[in-house]
Amino acid sequence: MDIEKILSYIPKIDVFMTVDEMDKSTFELKEKYPDVVTIEKAGESRQGHPLYCLKIGNGRKKALMYGCPHPNEPIGCMMLEHFSWILCEHKEVLEELDTTFYMIKAIDPDGLNMNKGWLKGPFTYASYASNFYRPVSDAQVEWTFPIDYKNYSFHAPINETKVLMKLMDEIKPDFVYSLHNSSFGGVYFYVSKNDPMILSKLPLAAKRASLPLNLGEPECAFSKIFAPAIYEILSAVQYYDYYEKTLPGDPCEAMICGGSSLDYMNKVNPNAFILMCEEPYFYCPDSADASLCENMTRKEAILKGFEIQREVTDKLCELVSVLQKYASSSSFYMRSLHMYTESHEQEENAQRSLMDQHPEAYEQLATKASRFDSLIARGWYPLLAFGMVKGCVLETMNEHDWNEEEKKELQDLMTSAQSYIDEKCARIEAQMPCQPIEIRKLVSVQMESAIIVLENLEVNYEN
Repeated sequence: MDIEKILSYIPKIDVFMTVDEMDKSTFELKEKYPDVVTIEKAGESRQGHPLYCLKIGNGRKKALMYGCPHPNEPIGCMMLEHFSWILCEHKEVLEELDTTFYMIKAIDPDGLNMNKGWLKGPFTYASYASNFYRPVSDAQVEWTFPIDYKNYSFHAPINETKVLMKLMDEIKPDFVYSLHNSSFGGVYFYVSKNDPMILSKLPLAAKRASLPLNLGEPECAFSKIFAPAIYEILSAVQYYDYYEKTLPGDPCEAMICGGSSLDYMNKVNPNAFILMCEEPYFYCPDSADASLCENMTRKEAILKGFEIQREVTDKLCELVSVLQKYASSSSFYMRSLHMYTESHEQEENAQRSLMDQHPEAYEQLATKASRFDSLIARGWYPLLAFGMVKGCVLETMNEHDWNEEEKKELQDLMTSAQSYIDEKCARIEAQMPCQPIEIRKLVSVQMESAIIVLENLEVNYEN
């Protein structure tokens, strides 16, 4: 296929669309191309928002794609928005891909609405952190699939996950694209299978957009590496086995959520190819720098990262201890904040154990990419929770008629959260100047990645 030509159809994109804007566009697409498009209300979100599933084409391969499995990750929403129009406006692309597409642009519309404060910019570290929302692990679409493994069971899928389960059961897709993204670092991929042809081509999508790969520390210490910046998709099974090997006691005590899409698809269609293309909002060239540091080992960088993370988390705990006097414990914000303020001791102990078991891998000099992940990114992610402190304060102030003293304490709390965000973001910017990436580039990487899989995916059409 002429990838350059297809990607040229993506227009300039200045901002991220809201849930309502995407819904409006979905029905406009159906009205304009009724011979190609059908719309099904696949279910509802927990707050009652319709989850519309677009069906486009009638090819032999079947692809299920959904954006915002985490609601602070709307790059995939924009990919599906523009890919859906390209498939209809340029039917030769649809025919050549020989695929029936099932798309839900935002599988967590409620959470995406809670991120509205930064969707239209400005795209700065502080703006993103100040308006951030992400649900607690056991309320995330990607991590509440049912699972039974050894001594661990989870059977509390949320509404949105149930919708995906139903679609997976009915469609039995050959390709599942769970459209995640990071916020910081470089481009990396999660895949369900070590397919040499597909894996050799995925990095080309990042290269075409002039974006760096993420060559530092993996998100999880146990991640299986198939190729540079390409990992096996995470699953509850992997987490359990990791905790079983690295922690004393019952691994179930360390498990905090359910299964992933991989866990579920292994039951529905184990031959399906599952892809996640993680990419950041902000350009960070250090994430791809494989040159060695002069005086810091990989282990030293990781341990220093733990210290940085604890410093940010300790400050967060101070603010949350005040906030919980006012906020409802059932608030989405409060549930998430409790996750961020929980001790990371088990995770640290598990990685310390892993480093002790494999000293040869961790006593070597750290790469600059690894140092970046440990010394900058490790503190960035808990910093985002301070935006949820602000969101929770605003929600709490609007729900009750507080007296003047209470209002002042809540307002001071919000001011403290914002001041801490501003201080830490300024420090990060001094080390890594903020360079927001063009949304069009990010969309192009995810779109090309999908096309690479569909072009090279071998499917047994007799099943």
